[in-house]
Amino acid sequence: MIYSKPALSFAQQVALLQRRGLVIADVTEAERALARLSYYRLAAYFLSFQTPGDSTHSFRPGTTFETVVRLYEFDEALRALVFRATGTIEVALRAQLAYQNAVVWGPHWYEDVRTAINPRRFQGNLDALDKDLARAHELFLDHYRTTYTFPQRPPCWMAFEVASFGLLSKLLHNLRSSPASKAIGGYFGVDEIVLKSWAQMLSYVRNVCAHHSRLWNRTLTIKPILPRRPRNQWLVAGPPPQDDRLYIVLVIAAYLLDTIDPRAANTFKQELKALVHAYPTVPESVMDFPANWQQDPFWQ
Repeated sequence: MIYSKPALSFAQQVALLQRRGLVIADVTEAERALARLSYYRLAAYFLSFQTPGDSTHSFRPGTTFETVVRLYEFDEALRALVFRATGTIEVALRAQLAYQNAVVWGPHWYEDVRTAINPRRFQGNLDALDKDLARAHELFLDHYRTTYTFPQRPPCWMAFEVASFGLLSKLLHNLRSSPASKAIGGYFGVDEIVLKSWAQMLSYVRNVCAHHSRLWNRTLTIKPILPRRPRNQWLVAGPPPQDDRLYIVLVIAAYLLDTIDPRAANTFKQELKALVHAYPTVPESVMDFPANWQQDPFWQ
């Protein structure tokens, strides 16, 4: 099949949406929004107001352009909130991954294949870290390179400062069980297996946020393991959250923040509640929020 759809001007895009039943009170403002966001980006939010499987892409009666934009704005604010939270978690994971392993294995433990579960993954992670180090020109790295001749790579606490969240999660995932890996899990209040799955999931979600992709009703492709015996406050009421919807991401982020910095956790919880309150038309059930979720002691 040959792609033959023509590019449409903003005015033509507005007209197309109107033909499909979207109520647009201010055409000029709608064109501005399309110029700022793009039709294709908003199309992911249009779907929530259209009948599934309808080849005409008609909007449900009464749907307004402003309602769609409000949904996008909610998602934008949600991404910013989650991005900040996962940033705090990333920094703490970086610190623990470096510190706990350095104490047990030494400052250059990440170069020792004996610390890894899978030798092939070990080499792949080391190659990826080398690329990050080669691109980086931080003062502390330049100082190491001009001062020390061996080892060629810097100690883990320097090297990991330029590693991405994704690489950190891969290093953790391939880390052999040891007193160090158990201590890392203990710091975050879960066992090491659960933490590995959480780090992978949060790295994926942070990447979604960093690329400004849709988050609010996303189905997770990397699913977290739910803890059987969490060491700290966990959800009390209702059935366990689904492992592929947004609510579990928020629960895990709040749980980890509580272990890292209770003040940051409280701020996150309050900002999440305020955000949901500010957008009452956004359906919470799509994100797997249970009824009266804010009353659960976990969110207090």
